[in-house]
Parts: sequence; C-alpha cells; structure tokens
Amino acid sequence: RSGRPPLGRLPYCKLEHSMMHILATALSGTTRPSNRVGGSPLIPLSDPRNAQRAGPEQIHLTGASVDSIHVTWSDNDTSTAPSVVEVRAVSDAASWTAVPGPSGSVYSALQAADACPGGYTDPSCIYTSSVLHSVQLTQLEPATEYEYRVRSAAGKVQERSSRSLRFTTPPAAGSPAVRFGVVADLGQTANSSATVAGLQQAAEDGSIDAILLGGDLSYADGDHRRWDSYARLFEGLWAGVPVAHVGGNHEVSSGGENWLAYSRRYPNGHAAAQSDSFLWYSLEAGPAHVMMLCSYAASGPGSPQHEWLTRDLASVDRRRTPWLIAVLHTPWYTSNRHHPMSEGARMREDLEPLLLAAGTDLVLNGHVHAYERTHPVARGGLASPPESGITHITVGDGGNREHFARPWEPQQPAWSALREYAYGWGTLELNESHAVWTWLRNDDPWNPPGGRIGDRAVLERRA
Repeated sequence: RSGRPPLGRLPYCKLEHSMMHILATALSGTTRPSNRVGGSPLIPLSDPRNAQRAGPEQIHLTGASVDSIHVTWSDNDTSTAPSVVEVRAVSDAASWTAVPGPSGSVYSALQAADACPGGYTDPSCIYTSSVLHSVQLTQLEPATEYEYRVRSAAGKVQERSSRSLRFTTPPAAGSPAVRFGVVADLGQTANSSATVAGLQQAAEDGSIDAILLGGDLSYADGDHRRWDSYARLFEGLWAGVPVAHVGGNHEVSSGGENWLAYSRRYPNGHAAAQSDSFLWYSLEAGPAHVMMLCSYAASGPGSPQHEWLTRDLASVDRRRTPWLIAVLHTPWYTSNRHHPMSEGARMREDLEPLLLAAGTDLVLNGHVHAYERTHPVARGGLASPPESGITHITVGDGGNREHFARPWEPQQPAWSALREYAYGWGTLELNESHAVWTWLRNDDPWNPPGGRIGDRAVLERRA
C-alpha cells in the first residue's frame, strides 16, 4: 500500500461535522424501499479463480494487532515441515528475517449431505485439507509497511506476479486516529466479490488500516472445499490487510461446521488479550479498544466469556484508547422479522450491562442480511438520555448466497434510525473525540437513488 495519508485528525470530522449531523438526522426513522428481490448465485467451484495453484496459496493475514499478525496459507506440498515467513520493513529493504512457525498440518471432515450424500461410508465424502501453515509475526512496529513472502517445505518462496506481498500494521494504540473497514456475511458470489473489491480498493488507497469482520465468512456450510475457494477468490484482499474476525452461525452450526475449519484457518492473537479462547479477544489500535465477542458460547455470569470481558473492560485505559467498540455476530437490536431480537436476547441480557457500565460507544454486528443503524439504545429500547446508550450497527449485507433477510417488522421501532436492503460495507474513522461512520452500497443497478453512500453519521464518544 502506498500513498497512505498521515495519521492525525480525520480530514472531514471537523470540516463537515455539522453537515453530517444534519444528514444523520434526516435519515432518522427511515425504511428505504427496494425493488431488489435477491442476489447472485454461488461462484461455481469450476470457476478458473478456484483452481488449486501449485505451491503456497490462500494467503491471508489475521489478528489486526499493531505489533503482531498471523500469516496463514495452504500448500499442496505433502510435507509437514516447519512453516517459514520471510519479512522485512519496506524501509529496510536490505535484510529479510526468516520467522519459523510450527509444522504444517492437515485435517479431515465429513462433507455435509447436500455436498456429498454418500455419507461416511463413501470415501469421496471425506474432505482432507491441503497442508495448512500459520506463522505469527511478532515485535512489529505500528503504522509500518512490511514486505513478506511465505516459504513451503520444498523451499518455494511465494511471490505473485514477480512481486512480494505487503501489508501495513495499524497505528499504535494511543495514537490520534484509526480507520477500520467493516463487513460481515460475505460468502462467495458476484455480490460479495463487489464488496471485497470495494474493500480492496480502500486498502490500496490507504483509506483503511484494518478490517473488522463480524462473522459468516465462507458460507461453506459443510462443503469444506468452499473454505479453499473463499480464500482463493479473495486472496488479493486478505493477503494485504490485517483482518480481525468473530465467528458466526455459519462457522459453528450450518453443515456441522462446529468451528473446525474456522479455528484451523483463521487464528487470532487471543492469548495476548489474556483470553483462553480463540472465540473472544480484544485488540487496540489508534484511540480504539475493540472487543471481539462470541454469539455462540455461554455469556452469563460465571461463564468464561463473561469473566474475560469483565477483566478486559477493567484493563482499559480510556486516556490511551478513549473509544470502546464491540464486534459480535448476532444483533442485540434489530427490527428484522426473519432474524428477530429474540436470537440475541440472552447475550444482550448477559453482557449489555457490562458494556453500558463501561461506557461502550458502539456495537457492530452482522447476521441479518441487510443494513440497519440504531439511535443510542439500552435495556431493549431508546436510551434516555441518549448519551447513556450505545449505537448499534448491523452490516450483514456483505452479499452472500442467501440474499436478503426479509421482511422487516411492519412498524419501524423508534430506536431504529435507518434500515435498507442493499449490499455493501462500511468504514469507521476515529479520532480522539468523534467517529465518522459511513455505509457504502456496492455499485450495482439495484441501488436506490442516492448513489453509493447509503448512510453517514457522526458519533461522539460517551466517556
């Protein structure tokens, strides 16, 4: 990534402050009509982009920490020798550092019945992965561009198109600004390809520092070949920008996934956040402390997730990271009838008191295949006064094969500011005092009038 703007105060957070408050108010209580009735089908496995490539492939970066990142890839070499990533700062082009990792590994899984009806007695229904490698790079410098290449057991160095792969670490915790791309519920369709293309362009332009992905990645749903195709299709984005994930129902439930592929392919730095589980963790970048929570694990008092969140919130220094943001999959506030609020009610009852007491500013989630932003809410309704509540934003509109979650509740609740059926993604830009949230529709013919910017709002932090 080149030409990244210098960090500092957000360029339009001051210049357009009053304009964006007016725009957010104008959208209050709006349900935008949509003539769109669905989306595109799955990109077939026979698509040339899904062909297995010789040597290292499916390279992706996970974790989004400012000083550490996981590099994970697949290799059809049958050796399980130790994995190696060679890395150097772009400003120090004279020296490569070889970082070893654990030996590569494989896993096998029974394909779901709709992918292979023969069951476990049919050998063709047993999926076996290629050799999976993962190396954690540590002691990285924040806001620094790195060049890297992965090496398989046979010594092959991965350099696509005669160039090294690159990424830039997010800005240091406590620095004045950070910019996140936000997305969820992607899958593998022409619609999700458009979403990824938008994010990739933003990353290449230096407009985002990292991506927060709110669950439901590949929509493999028990067809484990789809984990390979997902990583191949979108390697151009995943290999060049750090991504922090939470898992969704399509990582644990659909097709009997049970976290198997997700946990093997998408590691994170949970141990650095004093978490004993890959299902929940936190990270810090710029003025933000971000908590990545699990909608599909126990969350009540005494549970590991509840206990960890209590400790994590107590550890936050709001002078250093004044913004508190939570990312989870199932919304606590939604006016969608297909996925009603009852799905996230238990987790909301368990964890919302902790987030409210800590002064959390924003909750981001997916699951509902649509876009919705709330006014500040608390305890199941509008917060009074508004500054006592938390804004929630649903971005489950990444473009997956299941299309939109219809219908909305006929009566839009008072706490719902805007809801719309369109595919897209968002950006969250933070400085010490304000956040600018922008929801961007994909550029497709179904968009309602108004262009790509579907929503923009300014938030002031609560604490």
